[in-house]
Amino acid sequence: MSQGPREAGAGSCADTETAPALLCHTLSRDGLPLARRLAAQLAAAPWRAPGGHTVASCRISAPIRLAGADIRPFDDLAAFLAREYRRHAAHAFVGAAGIAVRVLAPLLRHKSQDPPVVVLDPAGRFVISLLSGHWGGGNALARHLAALLHAMPVITTASDQTACAPMPLDLLIQRAGLHILDWAPLPQAQAALLEGRPLRLLDPCCALPAALPPRFERLPAHDHSVKNLPGEAPLLTAHWRSQPPSPGLLRLAVPWLYMGLGCRRGIPQDAALNALTTLCDERHLELRAVAALATVAEKADEPALRHAADRLGIPLRTFSAGELASCATPHPSEAAGRRFNQPPFSVCEASALLAARADGHNARLLLPKTVVHGRLTLAVALADPATSTPQTA
Repeated sequence: MSQGPREAGAGSCADTETAPALLCHTLSRDGLPLARRLAAQLAAAPWRAPGGHTVASCRISAPIRLAGADIRPFDDLAAFLAREYRRHAAHAFVGAAGIAVRVLAPLLRHKSQDPPVVVLDPAGRFVISLLSGHWGGGNALARHLAALLHAMPVITTASDQTACAPMPLDLLIQRAGLHILDWAPLPQAQAALLEGRPLRLLDPCCALPAALPPRFERLPAHDHSVKNLPGEAPLLTAHWRSQPPSPGLLRLAVPWLYMGLGCRRGIPQDAALNALTTLCDERHLELRAVAALATVAEKADEPALRHAADRLGIPLRTFSAGELASCATPHPSEAAGRRFNQPPFSVCEASALLAARADGHNARLLLPKTVVHGRLTLAVALADPATSTPQTA
């Protein structure tokens, strides 16, 4: 498995369930009118977070002395945030930025995991993007709330300061639907773009847009080792296959893999995740390039499958036995057909293909059915976005 934090959409995390809501912390009575105005405005004009969910609800928290029917009271703000920070898509503070910094500091993990935070002055004149400005959407949230409140957004990230600056690299990667595997080289790569230096790109999948800023130097797509590439300029590489880490290399995972699974009831909780990890290691596939897991609808509540999807931060898609039986696969199972009163079909192969097609992709089987310890079957489908049907928003 690749090292480094598992990035996700704004406010998501592996250990708690995120509510698609903004939590607005009002630190004084003077800030309550602005918080209530913000809640009303956001309900009328929701914010679309980077993770794809719509944030239309604004909950209000305030010291217990200000408790009211629409307020979640707290006695200790630090303790309250320790419980609530990762349970919400984003946070707004009405009050001093210094207070927000002090109470949030112990809770921060990485910008790929921390929900965005903005700060508003009680008069509603400014909306400051404080945390997770690019990847988490904090800058976009600040602009959205400022437009709702007729306020001034305050954005301090360097790549947002001039009209001629290129799109921030992490936003370009995010909008392409790719996952960052190495966060440490990101500042160096972004600095190269800002300073007009070349940024080499090895993208044989053509996963990044064809029209990139001129500072990107596309390398030939034929197979060769990253270690043998000449030049000292920062290097980006994107693929669904695993790529070994290297100093100065910014690796991107291209999420075009769809894993289909079939299993017996009651397999150990870690069995599916361990099998997926082993399969990816053996076949040189990037685990972070898996876009979804898939299975038959009757296994939707199987703990081992749910656990694997939760740990990987991806959906578990399910299909009826009839849908799976109608999908042609190379290794149909007579036992599966009898079990579900259908013609012979393969749960893992068919569900992998259908999951990719559900996302609008054409797909082919990359790895056919593999049996693990006689209790679990796996198959991998590879999406082909070049010939896929565009999804409508």
